[in-house]
Amino acid sequence: MKKIFKDKIINIQGTDTFDNTFLFEYYVNIQSDNGVEIIYLRDLLKSQKNIDMLERVKEKPAMYSEVYSPKDEIAIFTELFETAISENKKIHIVWVTLLEEVKMLEAYYEELWFMREDINAFDVDFSVPLVTVSCHIENLMWRGSDYKAQRDNIFFCPPIRESGQNKAIFKGITRWVIAGIELWEFTPEKQEFIWDCIRGEKVLPLHMWKVLKYNLEEIWLDGNIKELQVEY
Repeated sequence: MKKIFKDKIINIQGTDTFDNTFLFEYYVNIQSDNGVEIIYLRDLLKSQKNIDMLERVKEKPAMYSEVYSPKDEIAIFTELFETAISENKKIHIVWVTLLEEVKMLEAYYEELWFMREDINAFDVDFSVPLVTVSCHIENLMWRGSDYKAQRDNIFFCPPIRESGQNKAIFKGITRWVIAGIELWEFTPEKQEFIWDCIRGEKVLPLHMWKVLKYNLEEIWLDGNIKELQVEY
């Protein structure tokens, strides 16, 4: 068995060197004791709930995305972002869902000289930026086309967005812009999804555990540490 660390993978003493099992640590219930304010977009977006849209959702479940509209979400995000910069305040925003949010972060991280042309990705020291973000695992697992079959099983706030937004969030992770993945309740279904991401190399093992633990430590966040084994 091999254990994944921030920048290395080592074999665990007393286990089979040649097995295909990896041991990871991840955080749940993140918190901050170092002046970083954790902001949950769902708490702010709930006040913008479009009640009138709920009747349309009964016939067209994909319209649920408009119950908490992208326009309202990006307005809230932009205000949080600009306030943090102007007041020199360190914040971590949880549950981003939009390409526009990712682009705003990319532009900010380029200004901080974190863009690496040789890998076409960002190499961010997350202790530096005033604004960092996490996405929820549900916004990776699901997309707008899943509303028809799943309906109220995936009626979250902020909601599942269309396929293009799902791809943007994935890209934000693989380009090292999105710092973390919020697991919420880490059910067997979510664990299987994480395994599939690693096995299918959608997210490489070392980077997956940066977004589940080590990036969060750079931001000065911590939480309850759990372990997960993944077999290839």
